[in-house]
Amino acid sequence: MIGNSGNAQEKEVSSDLFRGWSQPFLYEQMIVPYGLEVSFHKTTHLLFKSPIRYVDLGSNDLIAGKAKQAENVLRVKANKANFNQETNLTVICDDGSFYTFNVKYADEPEKLNIDMNEAVLQENRKQPNKQTVFFEELGNESPRWVDLVMQSIYDENQTEIRHIGSKQSGMQFRLKGLYTENGLLYFHTELKNRTKVPFEIDFISFKVVDKKQLKQTAMQEKQIQPLRMYHFVNQIKGKGKERSVFCLGKLTLPDDKILEVSVFEKNGGRHQSFRLESKDWEQAEIINKTQLRW
Repeated sequence: MIGNSGNAQEKEVSSDLFRGWSQPFLYEQMIVPYGLEVSFHKTTHLLFKSPIRYVDLGSNDLIAGKAKQAENVLRVKANKANFNQETNLTVICDDGSFYTFNVKYADEPEKLNIDMNEAVLQENRKQPNKQTVFFEELGNESPRWVDLVMQSIYDENQTEIRHIGSKQSGMQFRLKGLYTENGLLYFHTELKNRTKVPFEIDFISFKVVDKKQLKQTAMQEKQIQPLRMYHFVNQIKGKGKERSVFCLGKLTLPDDKILEVSVFEKNGGRHQSFRLESKDWEQAEIINKTQLRW
């Protein structure tokens, strides 16, 4: 009886797909893939809400690539005609969204151009954080949460700071608000064009410099790249103004350093800069998560 019992137990364990103790995933834990058809003769385009960061193809039967000068559009085609085995496709975007597709071949795909914003809208309202990927540069914050914070700052359009800015050559560049939450810093800026000539932005710069060497050398400069930008435009029309929100990682300033924020005009000389000292960090408003909603 003992021998039979042992054999029965061995048989039960060995019949397990993973050769050991395991439990199945619940349906609620799964990210259910979308069904996608591709053709060798036509190109399928997928439109995402934010720039594409990562693409994985399940097999060599597929080819894919971002559209030129369109970071949020993915082109997908069959690498050979009439492949008969289903494969898959995975896409991760800058906002932390995760998309997965089961892909099969069709000479005439029913849908060639798909707006993924509409496809996932209802799902995000029900479970906004279910398919969120976390990126190293944002630490413990969800990219979607960071985007929501920036959008809320922009939409509320509060003027919390009035003494930091620059005004020259018919342009005004100022800091409207400084916010902090979970180690991240949010800068709400406004660029106003008082002239009739459009101001075309070349780039914006954040750098930490020594107070004593502002005009002597650039050797002590430390450039800081924004982690995220919201409503960053390329041009300010004549007699117009635009606002933007920038997210920076954790940053502290010793007393002998300042943060210089500059915007440079393309093919022009109306550059603008303002500076923040360590004491200005006290102006930072703490973001209350209970006031924000997905």
